[in-house]
Amino acid sequence: MEPNKKEPVDAIKLVKSLIDVIQASFATAWKAVLLLGGAVLIAYCYFESIVPEGLSLGDAFFLASAAFSFTCIALIGIGFGAFAALWALKLVVVANNFRLKRRGEPPAASLHRAVDNGATVFMSLIATIAFISTLFFLRDQSSDARMHATLLFFAAAGLIGGILLLIVPTTAQRPSIRLTVSFLAMTLFGLLVATRPALLNLAMVNLGVRSAPGHVVVFSDAEHTELAAIATASGVKAQFCKLPTTDKWGTRDARAVWHGVGGSSYVRLFDETNGSRDVLVRANRADVEVIRGERTGFDCPPKVAAASAGKAS
Repeated sequence: MEPNKKEPVDAIKLVKSLIDVIQASFATAWKAVLLLGGAVLIAYCYFESIVPEGLSLGDAFFLASAAFSFTCIALIGIGFGAFAALWALKLVVVANNFRLKRRGEPPAASLHRAVDNGATVFMSLIATIAFISTLFFLRDQSSDARMHATLLFFAAAGLIGGILLLIVPTTAQRPSIRLTVSFLAMTLFGLLVATRPALLNLAMVNLGVRSAPGHVVVFSDAEHTELAAIATASGVKAQFCKLPTTDKWGTRDARAVWHGVGGSSYVRLFDETNGSRDVLVRANRADVEVIRGERTGFDCPPKVAAASAGKAS
């Protein structure tokens, strides 16, 4: 009867232990998300050359959202890059094993059994063709989109991740998970710096902090006057149009790179004739609005643009 008396106690201890593990996992995950969110925020501000002001404790939710959005986009893209590289990894493994076989040596490695089948490798080749076609025909809507750099980052990161995680040595001992993850993290950081993909921009657009190409940015009359003067002094030709029945001005030649978080907004004015030329301006948050959606019907008629040439540049 003793074993029967101990079973309920063991079950209770097991449940409590499981609850403790879940709580510890959530606590660790929350810290990791905040840490990643802070890193994303710092990286974005560094690349955009902005200094956020007036951040509050409530912005911790923004940090977590930024980390989640960035991580989701990166995982989907890198996963596609790794899948597209499967056929190349398979080719390298087969060629290397064939070379070793001719020398009388055993095979050195193989693909992970989860992806090592003919159908998966064939679909990987199809995905590569689709990727190359997209890379060839894709045209960036604006100079800050950098979709080519983003796709190249996905391809390079996916290839490196596939080499580290999908090629399984047959005899040599695999390196530790910590070492592999550390090397992969450093490699991804190096690729981010080298390619400067639009991942951060996409994440911030999803959060509503950044406006997307095609969105209309609206300014108050006082803010418009200041921005137009700055654009003229900087030699950037950005066209503003006054919204009917209001005292506000709108333009598609501007990008709100930081809006809705903190006490100030940052706006980047793009030259309408040369998108690679721009100027960054800090603005009062209350004087900046973003009309999201590309089919808003907003456009600057030629006569309005000509009439406002003295005010807008």
